[in-house]
Amino acid sequence: MASESNWAIEEYPASGDSPRVAVKDLIDIVGTKTSAGSRLVLATAEPATEDARCLHRIRERGAAIVGKANLHELAFGSTGINHWWGTPVNPIDPSLVPGGSSSGSAVAVALGVADFALGTDTGGSVRIPAAACGLLGMKTTWGRISNVGVYPLAPSLDTVGPLATSASALEESMVMLDAGYAPEVLDAPLRVALLVNAQAETFNEVIRLALSSIGAVVTEFSDIDLAKIHRSANQVITAEAFRSDSHLLRESHRLDPIVVQRLLSGEAVADHAYRQALEDRHAFQNLLEERFEDYDVLAMATVPFAIPTLAKSIGASMNRNTLPFNFAGTPGLAIPLSLALSEEALQGMESPQGGSEGSPVPVSLQLVAPWNAEARLVAVAREMAGKGLLFSHR
Repeated sequence: MASESNWAIEEYPASGDSPRVAVKDLIDIVGTKTSAGSRLVLATAEPATEDARCLHRIRERGAAIVGKANLHELAFGSTGINHWWGTPVNPIDPSLVPGGSSSGSAVAVALGVADFALGTDTGGSVRIPAAACGLLGMKTTWGRISNVGVYPLAPSLDTVGPLATSASALEESMVMLDAGYAPEVLDAPLRVALLVNAQAETFNEVIRLALSSIGAVVTEFSDIDLAKIHRSANQVITAEAFRSDSHLLRESHRLDPIVVQRLLSGEAVADHAYRQALEDRHAFQNLLEERFEDYDVLAMATVPFAIPTLAKSIGASMNRNTLPFNFAGTPGLAIPLSLALSEEALQGMESPQGGSEGSPVPVSLQLVAPWNAEARLVAVAREMAGKGLLFSHR
């Protein structure tokens, strides 16, 4: 049974001083059935015979798993809406989507039920709920954290990553997840490439102020077309999702109709279009490698418009700034900023339905780094925390 706030599909008691961890119900927990947020999947699932590999170090370090976190069905959606288990309630504003697909993981952390949570990120599914719920959310480098024992969506994009309310908790979660993780300190001014064409100027103003507050050297660019990259990446995510879940379409009436539409769109991706998308991926990776020769991180908004309401969420392309970096495989961190948009900017903020609307959700800054440079991203978050730049739920 789902929790009162719908964050969990199943909750477990936790006691003592061990770190409390919520685990997205896409990740196997020994002795339990993995639902992938779907009652259809749950109906035929067998209890896991062992934990997913990403949980091994977390168990060894004494963490207490407090629940199997709710999610967008099959992890194939960015709003976090789940018609079977109930949609996790956004703790900032219940009228807004919690973000997906790792919605329950985000809500558990924002409510203080968990010290950190594990989600998965295939097109933004850690960073988007982090943005919607005012959290830090790390999309790890593709392949850095094992996906063994994790229900697949698009295997060439799937990653496991943590969500937390503070830079210190995020660091602790990375240490627990990855034996090779070593904290870093920024010993020189951060060199930032700001993609000013990835969001409206109202966002750019806040991002510039946050970066200047930590002494970063910011250079502005508009030569990377994320919309074009997104189109290619969407060919890959939908085609691979169809391969992962097409067997469920035999009982499509037991799935969310929007998820069914997304799966069927993957069936329509021709082999030559998929191959072309992979060539586009290689070209984008090369472009990023060149950019990282001169800059430490790229910067842009995580979600470049107001977080949509539950009533007006259909068609919101919340992953337009996140999916391209799953495509590239690079790590990315969503950082909730304490810097508020002006009232004028709030009223002029773009909404996914067109027009404008205000938003109580903080601007989420997305930073992207080279492969395996997660520690650099956490170091930036620590610097921002030290300057009081991070949004706080407390």
